[in-house]
Amino acid sequence: LSGTGSDSGDCSNAATPCRSLQYAIDQAAPGAEVVIVSSGGYGGATITKSITVNAPTGVIAFVGRTITVNIASTDTVTLRGLSMNGAVFGDQNGIAFVAGGTLNIENTVISSFANNGVNDTGPGSHMWVYNCDFKKNGSVGIYVVSASAVIENSRSVKNTNVGMQAGDASTVAIRNSVAEGNGYAGFYANSTAGGSTEMVVDSCMSTNNNFGLRSLQIGAGSVATLRAGQNIVMNNTANLGAGSGSGLISQGGNRVGGATGGTTGFTGTVAQQ
Repeated sequence: LSGTGSDSGDCSNAATPCRSLQYAIDQAAPGAEVVIVSSGGYGGATITKSITVNAPTGVIAFVGRTITVNIASTDTVTLRGLSMNGAVFGDQNGIAFVAGGTLNIENTVISSFANNGVNDTGPGSHMWVYNCDFKKNGSVGIYVVSASAVIENSRSVKNTNVGMQAGDASTVAIRNSVAEGNGYAGFYANSTAGGSTEMVVDSCMSTNNNFGLRSLQIGAGSVATLRAGQNIVMNNTANLGAGSGSGLISQGGNRVGGATGGTTGFTGTVAQQ
């Protein structure tokens, strides 16, 4: 795939690369790898099979439209090294994971989409995010509902509402990551539809948000729990906020305070083992 390529042939010859991301994906066999060999803009795509999209270091692979992942429960998609910006076209989400098995997102920047940077709503799906940045999206940097996710070494900055959110019936683990300057909360676990939501935040920083760590459950049977250990939670309007009987559990080693935000708000403490 190249910024000077042409959408013809089967994209298998490096000397005659294809031009658009969608065309290259359509030509590729399940399980194949699409390699972006030069900088350029490649458009959005809908992915319906196992595939890897890889932009090596030094290549700026610009994507201004939504990438939709709609795969079978046995499929795996990997997106690596993309630079996604929704400001030009105004698409709702950067990556929309609507159904499937496993989505891996690595070394990718997603900014300025109208709704969420990543919108993971695939029931029972699994997502792994590593070394990614989510900036200035219209609602949430990373939103997960009815799915599980692991997020490592990533940053969610200045999104309108939330940095990283675990929604209804989801399980999300976050490590070595930063949430800064988000309008409502840095890290947020919520349940509104009678399900159980679990978020683990470990060795992270949350600063200059409205809430640093936030849990909220609304409605009969809803359970939301955020478990936090070894974090820096400072200089938020409210550092800690547990709403409507939800759980905000300290697992030790948290540093909470700063000029604003207070030092209290955990609903319980679990001793380190």
